[in-house]
Amino acid sequence: MTDPSSNLSGDRVFNQFSPKRLILQVRSICMYILSRWKPVFLVGLILGLAGATYSYFKKPDYVAQMTFALDEGAASAAQSPRNGLSEFTEALGIGQTYDAGGVFSTPTNIVELMTSRLLIEKALRGKVAIDDHVITFADFFLDSLEYRRKWLEDKRYAGLSYPIVNGDRKDSLFQNGLFRSMYEILLAKNIRIDKMGKGTTIFEATCTSHHELFSKLFLEALMNEVVRYYVDVKTERAKLNLEFIQKRTDSIQQAYNKSLYGKASYNDEHINPILQIAQVAKDKQQTDIQILKSTYIDLNRSLESAKTTLIRETPLIQYVDTPILPLKMLRSNMIKFFLIGFFAGFLLMAGYFGLKKGWSYLE
Repeated sequence: MTDPSSNLSGDRVFNQFSPKRLILQVRSICMYILSRWKPVFLVGLILGLAGATYSYFKKPDYVAQMTFALDEGAASAAQSPRNGLSEFTEALGIGQTYDAGGVFSTPTNIVELMTSRLLIEKALRGKVAIDDHVITFADFFLDSLEYRRKWLEDKRYAGLSYPIVNGDRKDSLFQNGLFRSMYEILLAKNIRIDKMGKGTTIFEATCTSHHELFSKLFLEALMNEVVRYYVDVKTERAKLNLEFIQKRTDSIQQAYNKSLYGKASYNDEHINPILQIAQVAKDKQQTDIQILKSTYIDLNRSLESAKTTLIRETPLIQYVDTPILPLKMLRSNMIKFFLIGFFAGFLLMAGYFGLKKGWSYLE
């Protein structure tokens, strides 16, 4: 048998959470919040003024923009039909068309490489002349954006710098850690590279910082590193092929010239040959000369073809817009920061009084 008292307890719980009771409680909470409008408004006003004050004293941002287009000559060359080469050239495995490399096959890969740590660190290690003093961009970053004061408060690192050196780097672990921190800050706050529209090869790179000169110079240095790396990767295979053909051509030319002088010397020694064996040696020299001549002609054709291929494989980066001083300046909107602070304070205090009143119903 069931206990009647348990049914009565369940009915009381059900009645306590009835929709009508819930609506009345919500209405009571809203009325309570409205009755406390003065502290709610006061906190919102204080936070709004704090936001407006922060906006007033916040340093403006300077935006350096660079728009450029990629001329992918190698891609079309890879799909073009092959030109007819001699059988000797085919035997050497010398072709005219090359795959430019899958690493730059899509614009997404290009954007990722532009924001890679490798290229940004190379730009940071580059040098720049500031007030007739040549320093690295790493030191320029630490000083101009005030990260030296934030990160290097310890006296042990007061004189830390990144000198310009040639050859192998021997950075300390602390310096390597700083490079990682600089890369993460630049990628998160300063550097942005976007593709302008679908189906285009036009990109826009921007650098935003509180220091106008840093925004301009670092963006230009980064783009120089991107162009250098991009061209080197795209043309590496064509350069190797050109160097190989050039060496083969030079060696065959030397052998051909040597054979010509050898033939002339032999003819001088045997102007009126009596024995037939002398004629055999002469015919052998003539055959070698014909072979070397044919090989030399084929290699010269291949050499010219390789030079043409290298020119076609070399990509062109055409700058549409470059950063020019004075840069575009972005100032904080005081009204926007005031409204954000005001509504944040309003919601904070409204939530506080709402929870306070709601908790009284649960007790």
